[in-house]
Amino acid sequence: MMPPTIVDYFPQAKGDGLHILWEHAVNSKARLAGALRGPGMILEGDISMGANGRYPVPVMAHPPAISSDITLEEWLHEILLCGTKGVKLDFKSTEVVEPACRILARFVDKFRGPVVLNADVLPGPDCCMSPPVDAWTFLTLCRTRFPRATISIGWTTDDASCIKMGYTREMTESMGALVREYNLGQPVSFPVWLPLVRHAMGDLQRLLAQVPRSSLTVFARGPCRPTVLPDLAMLRSSFSPSLIYYDLPHDLLRAFLPLS
Repeated sequence: MMPPTIVDYFPQAKGDGLHILWEHAVNSKARLAGALRGPGMILEGDISMGANGRYPVPVMAHPPAISSDITLEEWLHEILLCGTKGVKLDFKSTEVVEPACRILARFVDKFRGPVVLNADVLPGPDCCMSPPVDAWTFLTLCRTRFPRATISIGWTTDDASCIKMGYTREMTESMGALVREYNLGQPVSFPVWLPLVRHAMGDLQRLLAQVPRSSLTVFARGPCRPTVLPDLAMLRSSFSPSLIYYDLPHDLLRAFLPLS
């Protein structure tokens, strides 16, 4: 039996990724408490190797922060108590992958919502940054230990430079080749930064056509201007509703919903 895609977990979404609500950067006890009470269906947290105590452990923190008031283990436990929420775990370094996977393995079968495992594993547009996570380490562990999870693999983005260009044919072909190399049987989602998708529609369509049961997760950083709404409309008209997820600020999502 094939593992379900993200949208399969939420019948109320009626096969449309636009109706799945994400909570971004849930990296503290206060943020988690609010998210558990809120309407978010998938809670997203960043995993870093923490320096909270004598021995480093995976904690919920976005670099450059390496400390947090909540560990990965505590975070997973609290979400499980809530019931049906899904999780998206964003691995921020290669060193955190193995210890975080070891912790997740104790919880994953108890989740009733989707488990999405995310890492930037390839260089992005005009970006001099090296991918923070080694593709071999991440994909080997996720493929073997979590056969029912959704694998989310993306490109690095550097706000200062890569805004000048979008995702290229070479980048999407490299991503497709990576999926084939590791023979991923799980659903795969490719996170794409909203400002970079306008001129990459054809190449992104080609990527999804080459990778069975794949999707895009469009994300944005911080406050967004209304000028991005046409880009969202173009994205929505270019793909089936079940193939796009919208990990966007809630104010932007509210502005877009009436136009969709």
